[in-house]
Amino acid sequence: MDIVSFWRALAGIGAVGLCILIIVWNGWLTPVQEIPRSIEIALLLTPLLVFLRNILRGQRNAFIVATLLSFVYALIGIWYIYSEQEKIYGYLMLLLSLCLFFGSLMTMWVLDKRDKKRLEALETPVTEKTVKK
Repeated sequence: MDIVSFWRALAGIGAVGLCILIIVWNGWLTPVQEIPRSIEIALLLTPLLVFLRNILRGQRNAFIVATLLSFVYALIGIWYIYSEQEKIYGYLMLLLSLCLFFGSLMTMWVLDKRDKKRLEALETPVTEKTVKK
């Protein structure tokens, strides 16, 4: 398994896991609901669903946005950790948002490093020492 595939898979697990967690917890498992379930699910899922397809396809711009978006879900997770009745939800959201963050960040880092090496290889001048006869 390629290292890029590993980090992309970690970002995908984080994004899909957050979607499933939000739907399952707010749809069926939540002990206390202050606002209607459908509104809470829509508010929490909309930012993820906009970029989910591109994250799963491995598009670079989606990983940049996912890195920033994961901070929002990490903050929401920390907020839920302080709620006595939804502490498990908060820990799971924090864990999955960290998976999304580190998967996206490392995917971008590895891809940038790989592209930099390819660019340097293209820019090196061809001399007699580099060309083997």
